[in-house]
Amino acid sequence: MLRRALAALGATALLTTLPVVTAPAHAAARGDVISAVDITADPDSTIDGAARVISVKYLSEDAKGQLVPVQGSVSIPKRAPGRAGYRILSWNHSTVGLGDRCGLSRELGSGGKRDPWLGPWLKDGYVISATDYAGIGSQGDHAYLDGEVAGKNVIDMVRATRTVVDRYSDHTASNAFVPFGGSQGGHTSLWAGHLAKRYAPELKVAGTIAHSVPSGLPEYFSTIRPGFPPAVTPDHTTYFTYVLAGLKQVHPEAQVDSYLTPQGRALVEAAKNRCYEQQNAATRGISVGSLVTKPLADGPLIPALRTYARVPVKGFQSPVLLQQGTADLVAFQPLTDELVAEMRGNGVQVDYRTYPESHGLTSQRVHEARAWANALKTWPRG
Repeated sequence: MLRRALAALGATALLTTLPVVTAPAHAAARGDVISAVDITADPDSTIDGAARVISVKYLSEDAKGQLVPVQGSVSIPKRAPGRAGYRILSWNHSTVGLGDRCGLSRELGSGGKRDPWLGPWLKDGYVISATDYAGIGSQGDHAYLDGEVAGKNVIDMVRATRTVVDRYSDHTASNAFVPFGGSQGGHTSLWAGHLAKRYAPELKVAGTIAHSVPSGLPEYFSTIRPGFPPAVTPDHTTYFTYVLAGLKQVHPEAQVDSYLTPQGRALVEAAKNRCYEQQNAATRGISVGSLVTKPLADGPLIPALRTYARVPVKGFQSPVLLQQGTADLVAFQPLTDELVAEMRGNGVQVDYRTYPESHGLTSQRVHEARAWANALKTWPRG
């Protein structure tokens, strides 16, 4: 009991002695850290192998192009870095929902839940940079699958991570990072890898890792019409409402509500504030085809969706690892096959690997991705 009391006192002292960073004196810039607090003492925040975990608010863009506070966290490993500083893993979460309570950056530990996935990265000497994306736990609504905005949020989080490591450890972080994520996080990772050279020339993408990437959405949505698809496919209605909630926010010219039944409009509106489990419960037993009044292929919706949910297929300056489950019922393999072919046709170096798995891959595939990242020749030397 004495040891626990002393530990609690020590954690309290640490929190009170760490400065809360206020808005910087210079003109606000993307990636500026505007507040920071040490949350290492919270077991739900700390992954095995982390010496310190810092929760941050930093500046990045929202869907309107305005600089807004975005929340994230930085996990600093116990292991010391090489001479070039820590490698940075930008871990980009999959679909967790659109509401403010849905963010994961302060809950990466979750009682050891993510230790098998993320702990080995820390033990290999990576700092973990995790963002919740604009609109989750911060002002405004989250524009789900607006990849350009999420990609910028990731890159600005890497900028913030370098500041945090410098302030709250005895080490530095290099300017090189690997974006890595699945599903929504895979879509985001590809955008971060695509944008970095133009958006953040001071940073370097050593490689990009994405799995279970939602590509070809306009083609899939073009098949939706009243009564079709008639089957209730697990999670499809939840994803459908999330995509339309984001599209409605960013592209009002898509006239989303004009395609929906009253029930469809209500579910899309509710999606803005619901986490994944809540929206799944609300849409259980409801088919996508029952929520529309006319084919989505008619009118302005699909052209807007092509702009909104597109996946970058060129502009990558380093290798890309794409991982795909052959039994994935959310991100279909044939669409990923087409994506890979287009990327390769544009000269992108893609390592494409498929597995007899479903949406969201196993920890074994995460370790495979980590080995791929470790072997990259594009990291700074030292």
